Amino acid sequence: MLQRAKNILHLFCWLCLASGQSEYQGLRSLYSSATISSGGGSLLVTTEADRYNPALLSFEKNQSITLDVIRYPAQINSKHLGWVIPQKTKTYSIHYRQLDYGNFDGFDGDGYPTRPYSSNDTWLNGSMSSQAKFFRYGVSAGIFYSRLSDSKSLVFTCTLGGMILLEKEKIKIGIALRNFGKAIRAYSKTEETLPYSGALSISKDLAYLPLSLNLDLEFIGRNRQPDISLSGKFTLTESVFLRWGINSDKLDQQIKSGVAKDLITGTGVGLGFKSEMYSIETGGYFYNPGNWLFGVSAGFYR
Repeated sequence: MLQRAKNILHLFCWLCLASGQSEYQGLRSLYSSATISSGGGSLLVTTEADRYNPALLSFEKNQSITLDVIRYPAQINSKHLGWVIPQKTKTYSIHYRQLDYGNFDGFDGDGYPTRPYSSNDTWLNGSMSSQAKFFRYGVSAGIFYSRLSDSKSLVFTCTLGGMILLEKEKIKIGIALRNFGKAIRAYSKTEETLPYSGALSISKDLAYLPLSLNLDLEFIGRNRQPDISLSGKFTLTESVFLRWGINSDKLDQQIKSGVAKDLITGTGVGLGFKSEMYSIETGGYFYNPGNWLFGVSAGFYR
């Protein structure tokens, strides 16, 4: 029980550092194995494009259904179910996400046991994307519901994205405004802020290697220093690919416990297989030297 409490505390501290905010951490949590193995890189991950940059979904040609399960320490887990529906001129998507923090023993102010309680976040999101010549754009909106025992909150969220494709240079440049919205029902009378951010992303397909590189700069809230992530997707064969990613959390979370442990902090890696009909992918992310996330994804296409 003590070890689980320590893991929950470590996870909460990491989420706070990652977002620069203290409320609604589920809006910035990781829900996809592709996302965690890319270290948060956005332009290479269409699975969660609705929350990173909806414009990216305009590249999708086939209808798809994706299921993700992520395992955090201390029996915390997240789930994601996404449905992408391309049409003639627009692409639509619907996404359901849940972050389950688990069950806890309740205690009153004097330390006496009370009834157990649970905590979870649920997020229902939809998006639309399209293109006009070389410019692609998209918007997503949804409802985010958070519950901690008897305390509940309901939030309207919105993300806007735009992208320029330079076909000759094989470069994508994207910009996004993420997690803007308003609390419909707050936990308390205290004003609660959303972990809003602005992001700039650049992706490049290398000419002489089967490798795509992605650089993200995300400015979160009032933080002056951006979060930086570098990720890549390496195509090993026609069907097998490798993802990897590192981010600036590597610098913030080093504890001088050894070169190897500090080296893997803030690093993600994953392996996937994709055919015309289905895909399966697994990935992991070390968010500090002692804890890591692990995820599995399955996709179906037609």
